Amino acid sequence: MSRREWLGAIIVTGYWLATVLTHLQVALWLVRRRESELLGTWRVADFLPHAASLAVLGVLLWQGARAWRGRQRIATLLLWLAWLAIIVVIDRLLLFSFPEYLHYPQYALLAMLLAWFVDRDRRGHAIAPILLAVTLLGIADEALQYVWITISYSNYLDFNDFLLNMVGGMAGLLLYYGFPRKPLQAPSPTAAQYAVLGWLALGTAMLLAISALQIAADGATLPWIERTPSYGQWITSQRSERYYVLPPTAGTLLLALPGLMISLWASRPPCRHSHRATSAVC
Repeated sequence: MSRREWLGAIIVTGYWLATVLTHLQVALWLVRRRESELLGTWRVADFLPHAASLAVLGVLLWQGARAWRGRQRIATLLLWLAWLAIIVVIDRLLLFSFPEYLHYPQYALLAMLLAWFVDRDRRGHAIAPILLAVTLLGIADEALQYVWITISYSNYLDFNDFLLNMVGGMAGLLLYYGFPRKPLQAPSPTAAQYAVLGWLALGTAMLLAISALQIAADGATLPWIERTPSYGQWITSQRSERYYVLPPTAGTLLLALPGLMISLWASRPPCRHSHRATSAVC
Protein backbone atom coordinates (compact mmCIF):
# COMPACT_ATOMS: atom_id res chain seq x y z
CA MET A 1 0.00 0.00 0.00
CA SER A 2 1.12 3.52 -0.77
CA ARG A 3 1.51 6.21 1.88
CA ARG A 4 -1.74 7.80 0.71
CA GLU A 5 -3.60 4.51 1.03
CA TRP A 6 -2.23 3.94 4.54
CA LEU A 7 -3.22 7.47 5.52
CA GLY A 8 -6.69 6.96 4.07
CA ALA A 9 -7.13 3.66 5.93
CA ILE A 10 -6.08 5.27 9.22
CA ILE A 11 -8.36 8.31 8.82
CA VAL A 12 -11.39 6.32 7.65
CA THR A 13 -10.95 3.71 10.40
CA GLY A 14 -10.42 6.42 13.02
CA TYR A 15 -13.53 8.32 11.91
CA TRP A 16 -15.65 5.16 11.91
CA LEU A 17 -14.42 4.05 15.34
CA ALA A 18 -14.96 7.54 16.77
CA THR A 19 -18.57 7.64 15.57
CA VAL A 20 -19.25 4.11 16.80
CA LEU A 21 -17.70 4.52 20.25
CA THR A 22 -19.25 7.92 20.93
CA HIS A 23 -22.70 6.99 19.61
CA LEU A 24 -24.32 6.47 23.02
CA GLN A 25 -22.71 9.55 24.57
CA VAL A 26 -23.82 11.73 21.65
CA ALA A 27 -27.36 10.32 21.78
CA LEU A 28 -27.63 10.97 25.52
CA TRP A 29 -26.18 14.47 25.11
CA LEU A 30 -28.78 15.26 22.45
CA VAL A 31 -31.79 14.13 24.47
CA ARG A 32 -30.67 15.22 27.96
CA ARG A 33 -33.08 17.76 29.45
CA ARG A 34 -31.55 21.04 30.56
CA GLU A 35 -32.87 23.98 32.52
CA SER A 36 -32.20 27.66 31.87
CA GLU A 37 -33.90 30.95 32.67
CA LEU A 38 -33.92 31.92 29.01
CA LEU A 39 -35.19 28.70 27.43
CA GLY A 40 -36.81 26.91 30.34
CA THR A 41 -36.64 23.14 29.92
CA TRP A 42 -34.93 22.28 26.65
CA ARG A 43 -32.88 19.63 24.83
CA VAL A 44 -30.25 19.96 22.13
CA ALA A 45 -32.38 17.57 20.07
CA ASP A 46 -35.10 20.22 19.96
CA PHE A 47 -32.84 22.37 17.78
CA LEU A 48 -31.85 19.60 15.38
CA PRO A 49 -34.60 20.39 12.83
CA HIS A 50 -33.35 24.00 12.62
CA ALA A 51 -29.72 22.91 12.34
CA ALA A 52 -30.74 20.38 9.69
CA SER A 53 -32.49 23.12 7.69
CA LEU A 54 -29.32 25.23 7.71
CA ALA A 55 -27.23 22.20 6.73
CA VAL A 56 -29.58 21.40 3.85
CA LEU A 57 -29.39 25.02 2.68
CA GLY A 58 -25.59 24.82 2.72
CA VAL A 59 -25.62 21.58 0.74
CA LEU A 60 -28.03 23.08 -1.81
CA LEU A 61 -25.77 26.10 -2.32
CA TRP A 62 -22.72 23.84 -2.65
CA GLN A 63 -24.43 21.50 -5.10
CA GLY A 64 -25.84 24.46 -7.03
CA ALA A 65 -22.30 25.77 -7.53
CA ARG A 66 -21.18 22.30 -8.65
CA ALA A 67 -24.11 22.07 -11.06
CA TRP A 68 -23.29 25.49 -12.52
CA ARG A 69 -19.72 24.41 -13.33
CA GLY A 70 -20.40 20.74 -13.97
CA ARG A 71 -22.30 18.54 -16.36
CA GLN A 72 -24.72 15.61 -16.32
CA ARG A 73 -27.14 17.86 -14.46
CA ILE A 74 -30.32 16.01 -15.40
CA ALA A 75 -28.89 12.61 -14.49
CA THR A 76 -27.64 13.89 -11.14
CA LEU A 77 -30.91 15.63 -10.35
CA LEU A 78 -32.89 12.48 -11.17
CA LEU A 79 -30.68 10.47 -8.85
CA TRP A 80 -31.19 13.03 -6.09
CA LEU A 81 -34.96 12.90 -6.61
CA ALA A 82 -34.86 9.11 -6.34
CA TRP A 83 -32.82 9.42 -3.14
CA LEU A 84 -35.28 11.92 -1.69
CA ALA A 85 -38.17 9.59 -2.51
CA ILE A 86 -36.43 6.87 -0.50
CA ILE A 87 -35.98 9.32 2.39
CA VAL A 88 -39.68 10.19 2.38
CA VAL A 89 -40.66 6.50 2.53
CA ILE A 90 -38.17 5.85 5.35
CA ASP A 91 -39.41 8.91 7.24
CA ARG A 92 -43.03 7.78 7.02
CA LEU A 93 -42.50 4.10 7.79
CA LEU A 94 -39.15 3.30 9.42
CA LEU A 95 -37.94 6.28 11.45
CA PHE A 96 -38.32 6.31 15.23
CA SER A 97 -37.14 9.86 16.04
CA PHE A 98 -35.61 12.90 14.36
CA PRO A 99 -32.07 12.30 15.76
CA GLU A 100 -31.96 9.17 13.62
CA TYR A 101 -31.47 11.50 10.66
CA LEU A 102 -27.87 11.77 11.90
CA HIS A 103 -27.24 8.39 10.28
CA TYR A 104 -27.34 10.12 6.90
CA PRO A 105 -24.55 12.72 7.35
CA GLN A 106 -22.52 10.25 9.43
CA TYR A 107 -22.35 7.68 6.64
CA ALA A 108 -22.38 10.22 3.82
CA LEU A 109 -19.15 11.64 5.22
CA LEU A 110 -17.73 8.13 5.58
CA ALA A 111 -18.51 7.39 1.90
CA MET A 112 -16.96 10.71 0.82
CA LEU A 113 -13.81 10.02 2.81
CA LEU A 114 -13.47 6.58 1.23
CA ALA A 115 -14.09 7.98 -2.23
CA TRP A 116 -11.58 10.81 -1.73
CA PHE A 117 -8.81 8.41 -0.80
CA VAL A 118 -9.46 5.73 -3.44
CA ASP A 119 -10.65 7.97 -6.28
CA ARG A 120 -9.16 11.43 -5.84
CA ASP A 121 -9.78 12.32 -9.51
CA ARG A 122 -13.45 11.36 -9.33
CA ARG A 123 -13.19 8.86 -12.16
CA GLY A 124 -16.06 6.78 -10.74
CA HIS A 125 -14.26 3.46 -11.02
CA ALA A 126 -14.92 2.32 -7.44
CA ILE A 127 -18.50 3.42 -6.72
CA ALA A 128 -19.85 -0.09 -6.11
CA PRO A 129 -16.99 -1.25 -3.82
CA ILE A 130 -17.26 1.97 -1.79
CA LEU A 131 -20.98 1.46 -1.23
CA LEU A 132 -20.36 -2.16 -0.23
CA ALA A 133 -17.64 -1.11 2.23
CA VAL A 134 -19.86 1.58 3.77
CA THR A 135 -22.74 -0.91 4.12
CA LEU A 136 -20.49 -3.48 5.82
CA LEU A 137 -19.21 -0.83 8.24
CA GLY A 138 -22.79 0.23 8.92
CA ILE A 139 -23.75 -3.36 9.76
CA ALA A 140 -20.71 -3.71 12.03
CA ASP A 141 -21.66 -0.42 13.73
CA GLU A 142 -25.18 -1.58 14.56
CA ALA A 143 -23.96 -5.04 15.64
CA LEU A 144 -21.49 -3.47 18.09
CA GLN A 145 -24.24 -1.27 19.48
CA TYR A 146 -26.55 -4.24 19.97
CA VAL A 147 -24.04 -6.56 21.67
CA TRP A 148 -22.04 -3.96 23.61
CA ILE A 149 -22.62 -0.20 23.49
CA THR A 150 -26.42 -0.02 23.88
CA ILE A 151 -26.98 -3.48 25.31
CA SER A 152 -29.00 -2.04 28.22
CA TYR A 153 -31.88 -0.92 26.00
CA SER A 154 -31.43 -2.44 22.52
CA ASN A 155 -34.24 -4.95 22.08
CA TYR A 156 -33.20 -6.18 18.63
CA LEU A 157 -30.50 -5.94 15.97
CA ASP A 158 -31.74 -2.96 13.98
CA PHE A 159 -32.13 -3.69 10.27
CA ASN A 160 -33.83 -0.29 9.91
CA ASP A 161 -30.54 1.35 10.84
CA PHE A 162 -28.65 -0.94 8.43
CA LEU A 163 -30.76 0.62 5.69
CA LEU A 164 -30.32 4.19 6.99
CA ASN A 165 -26.54 3.76 6.99
CA MET A 166 -26.49 2.48 3.41
CA VAL A 167 -28.78 5.28 2.21
CA GLY A 168 -26.47 7.76 3.92
CA GLY A 169 -23.57 6.23 1.98
CA MET A 170 -25.53 6.71 -1.26
CA ALA A 171 -25.92 10.40 -0.42
CA GLY A 172 -22.17 10.69 0.11
CA LEU A 173 -21.49 9.15 -3.30
CA LEU A 174 -23.96 11.57 -4.93
CA LEU A 175 -22.31 14.52 -3.19
CA TYR A 176 -18.87 13.37 -4.29
CA TYR A 177 -19.58 12.30 -7.86
CA GLY A 178 -22.63 14.40 -8.76
CA PHE A 179 -22.41 17.16 -11.37
CA PRO A 180 -18.91 16.11 -12.55
CA ARG A 181 -16.80 18.61 -14.43
CA LYS A 182 -15.79 15.86 -16.83
CA PRO A 183 -17.61 12.64 -17.74
CA LEU A 184 -17.06 9.72 -15.39
CA GLN A 185 -14.77 7.10 -16.88
CA ALA A 186 -15.81 3.52 -17.38
CA PRO A 187 -15.72 1.75 -14.00
CA SER A 188 -13.03 -0.80 -13.31
CA PRO A 189 -14.55 -4.13 -14.43
CA THR A 190 -12.54 -6.02 -11.82
CA ALA A 191 -13.63 -3.77 -8.95
CA ALA A 192 -17.26 -3.87 -10.07
CA GLN A 193 -17.22 -7.65 -10.44
CA TYR A 194 -15.74 -8.04 -6.96
CA ALA A 195 -18.49 -5.77 -5.66
CA VAL A 196 -21.15 -7.93 -7.36
CA LEU A 197 -19.65 -11.02 -5.72
CA GLY A 198 -19.43 -9.14 -2.43
CA TRP A 199 -23.11 -8.17 -2.46
CA LEU A 200 -24.11 -11.71 -3.43
CA ALA A 201 -21.97 -13.13 -0.63
CA LEU A 202 -23.31 -10.63 1.90
CA GLY A 203 -26.96 -11.25 1.01
CA THR A 204 -26.53 -15.02 0.87
CA ALA A 205 -24.64 -15.19 4.18
CA MET A 206 -27.22 -13.01 5.96
CA LEU A 207 -30.18 -14.98 4.59
CA LEU A 208 -28.57 -18.30 5.54
CA ALA A 209 -27.82 -17.03 9.04
CA ILE A 210 -31.38 -15.76 9.43
CA SER A 211 -32.78 -19.10 8.23
CA ALA A 212 -30.63 -20.93 10.77
CA LEU A 213 -31.85 -18.64 13.55
CA GLN A 214 -35.48 -19.14 12.51
CA ILE A 215 -35.01 -22.92 12.58
CA ALA A 216 -33.39 -22.70 16.02
CA ALA A 217 -36.07 -20.37 17.41
CA ASP A 218 -38.24 -22.04 20.05
CA GLY A 219 -40.22 -18.99 21.16
CA ALA A 220 -41.50 -15.61 20.06
CA THR A 221 -38.05 -14.14 19.41
CA LEU A 222 -35.11 -14.96 17.19
CA PRO A 223 -32.14 -16.12 19.28
CA TRP A 224 -29.05 -13.89 19.40
CA ILE A 225 -30.55 -10.93 17.53
CA GLU A 226 -33.92 -10.25 19.22
CA ARG A 227 -34.34 -9.85 22.99
CA THR A 228 -38.04 -8.96 22.97
CA PRO A 229 -40.60 -9.58 20.18
CA SER A 230 -40.10 -6.68 17.76
CA TYR A 231 -39.48 -7.77 14.17
CA GLY A 232 -42.37 -7.21 11.80
CA GLN A 233 -44.25 -5.08 14.32
CA TRP A 234 -45.49 -1.48 14.37
CA ILE A 235 -44.14 0.35 17.41
CA THR A 236 -45.01 3.76 18.85
CA SER A 237 -42.77 6.41 17.32
CA GLN A 238 -41.58 9.84 18.39
CA ARG A 239 -41.45 10.92 14.75
CA SER A 240 -45.00 9.90 13.76
CA GLU A 241 -47.74 7.70 15.17
CA ARG A 242 -45.75 4.52 14.70
CA TYR A 243 -42.86 2.98 12.81
CA TYR A 244 -42.26 -0.47 11.35
CA VAL A 245 -39.43 -2.73 12.52
CA LEU A 246 -38.05 -4.47 9.47
CA PRO A 247 -37.86 -8.24 9.86
CA PRO A 248 -34.40 -9.67 9.11
CA THR A 249 -35.30 -11.21 5.74
CA ALA A 250 -36.92 -8.04 4.38
CA GLY A 251 -34.12 -5.91 5.81
CA THR A 252 -31.50 -8.08 4.14
CA LEU A 253 -33.24 -7.92 0.76
CA LEU A 254 -33.60 -4.12 1.01
CA LEU A 255 -29.84 -3.94 1.53
CA ALA A 256 -28.56 -6.54 -0.89
CA LEU A 257 -30.80 -6.03 -3.91
CA PRO A 258 -30.12 -2.27 -4.44
CA GLY A 259 -26.42 -2.84 -3.81
CA LEU A 260 -26.38 -5.68 -6.30
CA MET A 261 -28.22 -3.60 -8.91
CA ILE A 262 -25.76 -0.72 -8.52
CA SER A 263 -22.83 -3.13 -8.80
CA LEU A 264 -24.26 -4.75 -11.94
CA TRP A 265 -24.75 -1.30 -13.46
CA ALA A 266 -21.15 -0.43 -12.61
CA SER A 267 -19.87 -3.64 -14.22
CA ARG A 268 -21.47 -2.80 -17.58
CA PRO A 269 -19.17 -2.58 -20.62
CA PRO A 270 -17.67 0.84 -21.39
CA CYS A 271 -19.77 3.17 -23.53
CA ARG A 272 -18.95 3.37 -27.21
CA HIS A 273 -18.95 7.01 -28.18
CA SER A 274 -20.00 8.34 -31.54
CA HIS A 275 -19.42 11.82 -32.86
CA ARG A 276 -22.79 12.74 -31.33
CA ALA A 277 -21.93 11.46 -27.84
CA THR A 278 -21.78 14.13 -25.19
CA SER A 279 -21.71 12.03 -22.01
CA ALA A 280 -19.95 9.00 -20.66
CA VAL A 281 -23.21 7.71 -19.22
CA CYS A 282 -25.18 5.39 -21.49
